[in-house]
Amino acid sequence: MAQRLLRSRAALALAGVLLLGAGAGFSKPQKAAGGGAQVDALSRLTLAQRSEYIQGLRSIEQSRSSERLQHLDQAQTCLGQASTPTAVKSCWQNFVSASQKSRAEQAQQWQALAERLGLPAAGKKKQ
Repeated sequence: MAQRLLRSRAALALAGVLLLGAGAGFSKPQKAAGGGAQVDALSRLTLAQRSEYIQGLRSIEQSRSSERLQHLDQAQTCLGQASTPTAVKSCWQNFVSASQKSRAEQAQQWQALAERLGLPAAGKKKQ
């Protein structure tokens, strides 16, 4: 009984942390340095290139959303099976690791899209 109570409290605590942190992990649109360079570059694209850019962003975001849902499903399954605090910690570490990897891949995809269309890379400021 005590083991079950410990497991349910640990799972509940981790679920709360996951829910509170879930919003922080969602991807955010790229920020242009002051908006000027990105807006200028986008305004120089042809209509077909703008369409390609939007489709590329949509594809990246849809992929990220699907991955995020998959990570949450995996975390939920892991937590449901976790019977010790160590197992709960392992679930959390796996979730965090998968989320970080996904964000890094998304950043690479954004950069590749920007480079393909000759846009300034997000997050890099002019010097």
